[in-house]
Amino acid sequence: MRKERTWIEISERALTSNIQQLRSISHGARFCAIVKANAYGHGLNELSHIAGRAGVDAFGVDSIDDALFLRERFPSALLIVLGFTLPSRFDDAIRHQIHLTMYDREGIDELQTIAAKSASVAFVHLKLETGTSRQGVMEDDIPMMMDVFKISKHLVLAGLSTHFANIEDVDLPQYASMQFERFAKAVHQIQSLGFSPEYIHCACSAAIIFYPDTHGTLVRAGISLYGIWPSEQSQSASRKRELAVELQPVLQWKTRIAQIKSLPAGTPVGYGMTEILPRRSRIAVLPVGYFDGYDRRFSSKGEVLVGGYRCRVVGRVCMNMMMVDVSAVPNPEKEQEVILIGRDGRHELLANQMAHQIGTIGYELLSRINPTLPRVVV
Repeated sequence: MRKERTWIEISERALTSNIQQLRSISHGARFCAIVKANAYGHGLNELSHIAGRAGVDAFGVDSIDDALFLRERFPSALLIVLGFTLPSRFDDAIRHQIHLTMYDREGIDELQTIAAKSASVAFVHLKLETGTSRQGVMEDDIPMMMDVFKISKHLVLAGLSTHFANIEDVDLPQYASMQFERFAKAVHQIQSLGFSPEYIHCACSAAIIFYPDTHGTLVRAGISLYGIWPSEQSQSASRKRELAVELQPVLQWKTRIAQIKSLPAGTPVGYGMTEILPRRSRIAVLPVGYFDGYDRRFSSKGEVLVGGYRCRVVGRVCMNMMMVDVSAVPNPEKEQEVILIGRDGRHELLANQMAHQIGTIGYELLSRINPTLPRVVV
């Protein structure tokens, strides 16, 4: 028996299979594993090691700190910071040859100044605004941005990128098509000015699977890497089109029964007495709660798996505990394993389905699992 009371299991076989499938349809583009947000809650350390063994070409992270963490483990890998980097951290990126996503003249000027002081080179991926209205250079500002690169001996335009706003809705591809047209136009404009960036990238998970024209020279696999479909529409469309992609969930979240008690009808359960037992019930206390990342919105509506049986959450999810009804489980035992996310027998609790139940998405559900919980590769 494992020593942990609550833990995350990571399937190396499932992750490797997902990588192999996604790479096989990437049309020769380099493969970037997106491991931001603690690898979507799966564990940056564990996921990156498996992905490295599976032969990914690059890692995408949100912060310079995550990039430095990976640089210690992958001395020669392509590491791309996708999020905002403070100028005070530019020197770290330059020293460790970490590629930075940039999108404004002020930031690029500061990066150029810092690189020049150390007589070094900074690698830039210029993000182009095409319709997501987040990071990005506006079309009219492209010539002005290119002027900096023309005269600088310390900046390398290593990549051009953008991000889609609605590409997961494969039934309505018009907006994504418009964004890709804008991106292609901007790329051509920059190339016509004499630049030849090595990495042209805009394809996220849905684009990798459904839109091969968007693959460019590098693809960025995020949620699909972890065996989760970007949306219900995309999963349904994949089946209808008989695409050869079978994503396998990588993560299982497990805990144990801490206590079992039989309570009479009319007994209130949990904070606020929000639920009164309608009948005599057997209640199990689990040592996991919203601090661990099990959302409080699952109060009185979530389910867990115990011995292959679906068991409903009773009352409010607490900070470090929750209660579930195990009345239907034959002979439940203290310390018995409980599945919070994953499969047990014929039943399965999928992240996307659970997220839909509480009005959110699988991305949030997974990425908010407490990073201090043990991650165990199986």
